[in-house]
Amino acid sequence: MPEVNFTLDQVIYQFNNNEPFTIGNACEGVQIFGGIGSGKTSGSGEALARAFLTAGFGGLVLCAKKDVLEDWQKYARETGRDRSILVFDSLGDYVFPFLQYEVERAGEGAGYTDNLVRLFTTVYEAIDRSNSGGGTDPYWTRAMQQLLRNTIDLCLIATGTVSVPLIHDVIMSAPKSIEEIDSEAWKAKSICWKLLIQGHGKNLDKWVKLDFDSTASFWLEEYPGLAEKTRSSILSTLTSMTDIFLRRPFRRLFSEPPSDPRKIAKPELTHRGAIIIINLPVKEFGDAGRAAQVVYKYLWQQAVERREVIKGKTVPVFLWVDEAQNFVTEYDMQFQATARSTMACTVYLTQNIPNYYAEMGGEESKYRVDSLIGNLQTKIWHANSDPMTNEQAAETIGKSWQTRQTSGQSYGADNYNLSTGKSESFDYDVPPQFFTKLRKGGRTNNKIVDAIIFQNGRMWGNKKTYLFTQFKQYE
Repeated sequence: MPEVNFTLDQVIYQFNNNEPFTIGNACEGVQIFGGIGSGKTSGSGEALARAFLTAGFGGLVLCAKKDVLEDWQKYARETGRDRSILVFDSLGDYVFPFLQYEVERAGEGAGYTDNLVRLFTTVYEAIDRSNSGGGTDPYWTRAMQQLLRNTIDLCLIATGTVSVPLIHDVIMSAPKSIEEIDSEAWKAKSICWKLLIQGHGKNLDKWVKLDFDSTASFWLEEYPGLAEKTRSSILSTLTSMTDIFLRRPFRRLFSEPPSDPRKIAKPELTHRGAIIIINLPVKEFGDAGRAAQVVYKYLWQQAVERREVIKGKTVPVFLWVDEAQNFVTEYDMQFQATARSTMACTVYLTQNIPNYYAEMGGEESKYRVDSLIGNLQTKIWHANSDPMTNEQAAETIGKSWQTRQTSGQSYGADNYNLSTGKSESFDYDVPPQFFTKLRKGGRTNNKIVDAIIFQNGRMWGNKKTYLFTQFKQYE
């Protein structure tokens, strides 16, 4: 890939062939809405995907459906970027032992226990929110975090490494009562006890020693002293998530070190122009596929935030998520708030706003969803029949004084009167029903997909806050 001098004002696409879309615009985030069959993926989605590839971006693509991989391989092939594609899938050509990656990566926070705990919490909340509607008692989340924190500390201090299988083995072999600690039979088979002895025998510096003492106290006093029902509930909260990474193909992909270090699919590869496609579709792998991709997405976002940005030299990267409701987390709002400064472009596609509400769940779902959508500055609406999405689109674009022609007619016994006039009303520039009439592409519409675009703070060439545009579907 030839060296390019990347700048935020570099134009990478033109709507209607004369309205520029720059790297800076892309870094402010894009949200694409469109009903099923509206052409959002094959219209604006594909147009922007090809623009990113042509410009030389690196990126991460998440997969909800099986056909995402095939689509992106086609885009890459036709834009000369096929050699940039890295497919991370169940075949295991590439792996990502994510906990060890977080321990060994560059940066001051590498190996910091709470970073690893936060990672698990992010994944847990993403899965639990969709399954339970966000109604989990916060106590169980905090208790799960405490259990994780002490398990991870014990693993790292005793062995210098950590993985989901090792976390599982430590917890499952931990003492379940104060009496069990004195049992020679338990000591002989307990991984937890083995690591406690191993850590105790090490020459630790002052601060690590304090961490180890706290961890040892947890395992030998607090944890076995919990009521059985409480302990089993905490354990169930954690293992319902970690169990995903203990089974094939996820154990091999996310826990086992590769024989060849070059086969680790590190997020930083995208900073050099790689396009990493996480081909573990939710439609095939369910919650396990969702959890795995949320893990990778979260660590990719953090890697992007850590990187040094050098003017003109830093390669822009994108996060591309179709059926985005499957993968959203609360961290997305934080990431998008600083994405422009790290030259990171988020593109989320979904059918409608209720998709987000359904997945993000809980009493605060409205604020989460509004924050997420609000932080994505370019909004593209395709044909849609969802009233909530159409009404919010109309509200976002705004209202102005609308002049409307009026006419009337009356009949009398001997005459006929025709009257005309004008009336003004403060109304939507683009009324909600307009979005139900946009063309959806296909042969019926000569492969033309209609869309309305809004970009915060921008007046388009038509002197309006919105732009009516068309996309030609590729063959």
